[in-house]
Amino acid sequence: MVSDAADEPGSPLVDRWTALDRGWQALALGLGVVAVHAAAQAAGVF
Repeated sequence: MVSDAADEPGSPLVDRWTALDRGWQALALGLGVVAVHAAAQAAGVF
């Protein structure tokens, strides 16, 4: 079970980590989309 400590206001370290984590997730998703698009172009789909 996840602790409620992460929901505590006034914790800038937790806020930074959460934002960074979302950023890494967004980066991975974007790179995945680019890779799929590049593979589709190489295969002649687009």
